[in-house]
Amino acid sequence: MVEYEISDHALEGLVAHALSGLEGVRLLETAPRSLGEVFRRMKPIKVERTPEGFTVDLVLSVDYGVSIPEAAQAVQKAVAEALYLATGEKVQAVNLTVAQVGYRKEAHA
Repeated sequence: MVEYEISDHALEGLVAHALSGLEGVRLLETAPRSLGEVFRRMKPIKVERTPEGFTVDLVLSVDYGVSIPEAAQAVQKAVAEALYLATGEKVQAVNLTVAQVGYRKEAHA
């Protein structure tokens, strides 16, 4: 049997890729306003491994007009499926924080 380990960075990449296929939802990307914010900045993706499986915490931005409950359900399903398919390990929880509702000019004529 081959032993392997998947890095945290690779797991975060899998989560980000799962989100890239969803409309109206993306990871929160805010520019720091001060040097202090750079050091205490919260990561938009956090994947924690436990013996029972993965726990994922996401900080998201949702487009104005998108149903947040429907988007949250789609995000949770996409992330759980992506991690399970890539690793074979269960996902215990996908916790979401919607930190921003954004108006995208290019999405509206």
